[in-house]
Amino acid sequence: MLKAVIFDFDGTIADTVPAIREGVNRTMRLYGYPEHSRADILRFINNGARELIRRAMPEDVRNDGEQVTRVLNDYTRLYGEVCLQTKQAYAGMPELIAALHGSLRIGVLSNKQDELVRRLSAQVLRPGSYDAAQGVYPGAPAKPDPYLAHRLAAGLGVEPQDCAMVGDSDVDIATAANAGMLHIGVAWGYRDEAFLRAHGARRIAHTPQELGMLLQNV
Repeated sequence: MLKAVIFDFDGTIADTVPAIREGVNRTMRLYGYPEHSRADILRFINNGARELIRRAMPEDVRNDGEQVTRVLNDYTRLYGEVCLQTKQAYAGMPELIAALHGSLRIGVLSNKQDELVRRLSAQVLRPGSYDAAQGVYPGAPAKPDPYLAHRLAAGLGVEPQDCAMVGDSDVDIATAANAGMLHIGVAWGYRDEAFLRAHGARRIAHTPQELGMLLQNV
């Protein structure tokens, strides 16, 4: 029986790429590295901030772990200055999440830094419409490792098998599988339906309204 829904944030609840791109490019300029387009950022995201920055760095330095750490620290600071430029969720998502919260526990889980996930969730979602927002913190493995999904489910007071994970990427599909949760893909984010199906998605929503119907019938 479904008792909770865990939502990915980037590309599922809101389009964060403009702000991420601004943070990345501010960081690249600081180091004299080439800047990146939206298409570049879409290729780099989904595996956490460190991997985002490593992929954004020039090829001749991206395997230098110490340099990646230095650049990541500056990105964390610079993205923190612009992350709240993401001011709105996708149309219909705040309403859906608030409606679901009437009968289900609701969590937000992202590979973004924990503090930023909390700040952004509070900015774009209705107050009181979700129970917890969780991001990555030092020492915690990012998705698709199931650690944070299991931690969030425990915080929501539910078992993993009673959770649905909603997301727009292959990382979310893999996380749900690793955590023993149901997965529902969304096709309005950063990966299209063909990509999601190729990576194992069986249920895909094209609108928040369709997502609500899918969740009512699992």
